[in-house]
Amino acid sequence: MSLAADPQHLRFHKEVENRIHVKKTFGRSIIQSKSLSKGKVDLLLLFMLDNHEDILKIPGSLHKLVSDKLDDIAKKKDPNTQGPAFCQQISSDVYHDTVKSLTNTELFVLLRNIDENTKYSMKEKKRLLAQFYKGHPDIFALYFGSRLSTVRLSEV
Repeated sequence: MSLAADPQHLRFHKEVENRIHVKKTFGRSIIQSKSLSKGKVDLLLLFMLDNHEDILKIPGSLHKLVSDKLDDIAKKKDPNTQGPAFCQQISSDVYHDTVKSLTNTELFVLLRNIDENTKYSMKEKKRLLAQFYKGHPDIFALYFGSRLSTVRLSEV
């Protein structure tokens, strides 16, 4: 990109400016968006070419961290014991508890969306609630709580 953005460097095409040639040649492969119009994609690509040094700049802290890791590997030091870790190791129990908790939370949100969505017909809502009840009766009971008696489970 830096070579293509520099008009004093190589000329890719005799009659067309480098930026325009790169835009026409690589535009679809660099920016793959169905929501942006062709004009906006072209504008974004030209902006990227003009500002490539700022956009593609590696943060100094990341550069230092990677350089230190590479130095440690070159010196045959154990790279896992040096410097900050990118993730934190947790026990299997904590992992499973977290997964269960997050899954239940998302199931609760899904049930609330089914219950409160006004776009569903009553028949569709009952079908979805029945399907949810078959798979997750505990979440269903937790959500409806005191209203559980008003929900006709035979119909749901």
